[in-house]
Amino acid sequence: MGRCKYPESEAEQMADFGENPDQGKFWNEEPGLSWVENDRLMSERLESISQLLLENLDLRPHGRILDIGCGGGGTTLALAKRAPPSAQITGLDISKPLLDLAAQKCADHENINFVLADAQAHRFGLQKFDTVISRFGVMFFENPVKAFQNIKSALTVEGRLHFVCWAPLEENEFFYAPLQAALQHTDQLFIAPGRAPGPLAFSDAAYLRSLLEEAGFQQIEIAKTTTRVTTKDSPEEDAKLLMQISLATRIMTLAEMGEAERAEVFRSMLAQSAARQKDDKISYDATVYIVAARA
Repeated sequence: MGRCKYPESEAEQMADFGENPDQGKFWNEEPGLSWVENDRLMSERLESISQLLLENLDLRPHGRILDIGCGGGGTTLALAKRAPPSAQITGLDISKPLLDLAAQKCADHENINFVLADAQAHRFGLQKFDTVISRFGVMFFENPVKAFQNIKSALTVEGRLHFVCWAPLEENEFFYAPLQAALQHTDQLFIAPGRAPGPLAFSDAAYLRSLLEEAGFQQIEIAKTTTRVTTKDSPEEDAKLLMQISLATRIMTLAEMGEAERAEVFRSMLAQSAARQKDDKISYDATVYIVAARA
């Protein structure tokens, strides 16, 4: 069954946040719980991107695979379905609530285990991985070079790193549209996060390549790829989700919006969602980087 390796005490858990205590706190408190609540909705929306990440992996018998930032275990479970039964799969995340969910999902898979840890500082041990993957899980490190160096140390000599991350904000309607919906109703300025830890930290492909090169990776490939974020949810359900998980959430918090203002934002998001609905499906344009490199 899906097994979780957790620190025995709260102090040990905080230590396992390693060099990313802010992210550890974020993903183990209300925001992390929100992602648990909305895991099914986000998994549906990111399905096409998961396929792009997983479709060309070379998963061999008896291979060892690491899923970094595995969250609620959607990509981990997808790996188990694609990999030979003899493969051993480890999901790693800094969020205990999300790992609890992942373990539930993967309970029927003997070859899956989960580790609560910060991938930037975690000591991976002597057994190396043949493949490391991540769907939007590597953009949150305080020190990306050190994190990638640590990930590289966990790979075999010919091991491969594969991950997907977001391209620039303006090329991703799933980020940009709800942000604009919120900005219509406030004077609060949006300050682009730049390279700070967060979903858009690696949106500059040249910067991303420089990080991987400095960490010692070779044969680096960064493929800019257009796709779509889609859902069969109703416009009301879509707008409700975006009120909880989007850049708009940050703007509404910073602007200290009251219920009336938030209701106006919701109506704007609802109109956007309805305008994007066609044949019972709501779609947002998305652009990502599909990244591959050798240790």
